[in-house]
Amino acid sequence: MKTFFDTAVFIYALDRNSSSARKLFEQAINEGEVATSVITISEYTVDCLRKGNIEASNRFDSFLSNLGFEIASIDEDVARIAASIRCEYPAFKLPDALQIASALKHQSDRFVTNDKQLLQYHNDSLIIVKSGE
Repeated sequence: MKTFFDTAVFIYALDRNSSSARKLFEQAINEGEVATSVITISEYTVDCLRKGNIEASNRFDSFLSNLGFEIASIDEDVARIAASIRCEYPAFKLPDALQIASALKHQSDRFVTNDKQLLQYHNDSLIIVKSGE
């Protein structure tokens, strides 16, 4: 099983020290592969850079590396899948649609997020799961 993680789960696990978010990572690793996208790297790192918190940025990079995260890139296929998602769910923001599209293209089975809006998304090949914060 491959589990794709949205940005907010990293924020809860690393910045807010949420034990339930950390357990989601542990569970996913025990069940198979873990993935996220370059969107997550950008969204997480921007706050670190704004605050000049290089230590937090390095901790994030180490977390991804140590746990063996696959990092999904955004390419033309992902962009087209995201466009299709936004047609069906017009309230979804582009980064959110790109995250789901990345999960789909990289054959993830689960998408873990803290974004309640994304729980609306339905696809037979991808289960959307709300993180426990």
